[in-house]
Amino acid sequence: MPRTGVIGEQIFEQVEKLVNGGMSRTDAFKKISADSGRREGTVAANYYRVARKRAGGSLRPRRRRAGARRATATTTRTRRTAAGASGSGDIDALTRSLVQNVQALAAAMNAQAAEVKDLRTRLERARSLLG
Repeated sequence: MPRTGVIGEQIFEQVEKLVNGGMSRTDAFKKISADSGRREGTVAANYYRVARKRAGGSLRPRRRRAGARRATATTTRTRRTAAGASGSGDIDALTRSLVQNVQALAAAMNAQAAEVKDLRTRLERARSLLG
């Protein structure tokens, strides 16, 4: 087994060598992943962990993609509408399930309260017999 941190350093060096040879980092991650049997994400994580360490923890933050946007109430509403009737059926089923679960919980709590009452009655009887 290699010492801790050795694999990350090796991956960093391999990626840098491939990038300096004209390959993109993504392609370098894919190639090293295929060669080593490690997952691409693992290779990338090792690379960036070492890169952060070498940069003193100050890599420039990633830029947001041009087309990316946050989900708004309007887009959520549109998605729900696009789901059609099946979406409302799911909500009805969830509601029925929720009501059944709440009723079962209430029944369990009532049963527990009755059991506690019975146990208190027995305890009082035992106390009166002992004292």
